[in-house]
Amino acid sequence: MDIQDKLNKFKQIVVENCKNPDFIFREFFVKDHLIITERLALELCDIYSTADKNLVLALVWFHDFGKPLNINNERALTLEKGTEALKTVGFEENFINKIVKYWEIMEKKNELDLSQESIEVQIVSSADGAAHFIGKFYSTYFHDDSEEKIADIEIRLKKKIKQDWERKITLPEIKKLFKNRYLRALEITGEYPTKLLS
Repeated sequence: MDIQDKLNKFKQIVVENCKNPDFIFREFFVKDHLIITERLALELCDIYSTADKNLVLALVWFHDFGKPLNINNERALTLEKGTEALKTVGFEENFINKIVKYWEIMEKKNELDLSQESIEVQIVSSADGAAHFIGKFYSTYFHDDSEEKIADIEIRLKKKIKQDWERKITLPEIKKLFKNRYLRALEITGEYPTKLLS
């Protein structure tokens, strides 16, 4: 089995996991987050041609592996079940170790400067962060069946938006092309521009 077959099998495991009826984002997560992240990552690989595209794709589909299994324990499950799934489809140990290492670096975005990390980490982190600025991702914060007040959701969401922009997205192409998307996302939290017609 070649690496493309392994990637496809791993991707299918993630897609099936996202059908979990207890996963609150099951209706949109694959189509509106993971596939968008993959598309952005592939476009970035065209720009940064030295990147290991197979590693990038595996990391895209690995990075949220545990989320649909149990959103409250997603990191531990990504590490445990995600690694098991990589082994199940036949990836080599060195490849798996690199995916896990890069994912662990991405998870430390608030402690590390990801712009100093490998191009694969920067591509996937930037694609993941940028994917949040496309489509309905941020608006789902207002539809999570919680009793949380709108004002509290806005505070939590603004923190998430700024973290995505400031800590996840490192590549200049995304920063330049997504600046207006970032400003529009902040409007969801009530941060409006001074002039609305310009």
